[in-house]
Amino acid sequence: MKQMMSAALAIVASQLALVQAASAFDRGCERRADECYDKVRRPDVYADVERPVVVAPGRREVVQVPAIVEPRPYRVEIEPARIRAEHVPATYGTVMQRRLVAPARASYVHQPAIVERRVERVMTHAGGVRWERSVGRDGEARMCKVEVPAAYRTVARDVVVVPATKVPVTTPAVYREEPVPVLLSPAHTRHVMQPPVYVVVRRPTVLRPAEVHVIEHPPVVAMERQHVLVERGGYAWRRTGEQRW
Repeated sequence: MKQMMSAALAIVASQLALVQAASAFDRGCERRADECYDKVRRPDVYADVERPVVVAPGRREVVQVPAIVEPRPYRVEIEPARIRAEHVPATYGTVMQRRLVAPARASYVHQPAIVERRVERVMTHAGGVRWERSVGRDGEARMCKVEVPAAYRTVARDVVVVPATKVPVTTPAVYREEPVPVLLSPAHTRHVMQPPVYVVVRRPTVLRPAEVHVIEHPPVVAMERQHVLVERGGYAWRRTGEQRW
């Protein structure tokens, strides 16, 4: 506001100076010339403009976020695992066992022969040819050849179909079931794994580690209205009687 007032006062002062200079000129020049020009001063030209002004500069803010720690249960081994030796005694039982009372025996039985009566036709004469002599009425002799057929007869005879044999006969052995003590498992040493012993304790646990965040704050810029010099004034020739600029 002070700058605007000072600029207005400067313009008024320059105009007053121009008026005084014009009144001091020789009026006789105006009567002798067709045109007259006055040397006047041109005022400075000002204008109101808006310019960005940094109200607050940009800055970098470092924010530290603490870690989140919470107690959590944990299993802790207080006694390690170990191998323990144990003596296991022998165990016995009873089983049924077959015992031989009488061994098997073999004997033979006479099997007579099997005979069948068979009837057969038997040739008694093989047959053949013979000559027969005959005498006629007049005493003449004649020899004729005559065939003699074979002669057969029927005879019966006994035929052995299966000869007599000795058939073996086996008498099976005789057994008896008797209880017998037996060793089921011998005495031995058994190794037993002794598991470890644990207890539950609570320990602080970091759920989220500490973090550092860098926040960039941009500068704060505002628009400021300023009265600035647009054109610097000076001196110029103006035709007499013309209006001012």
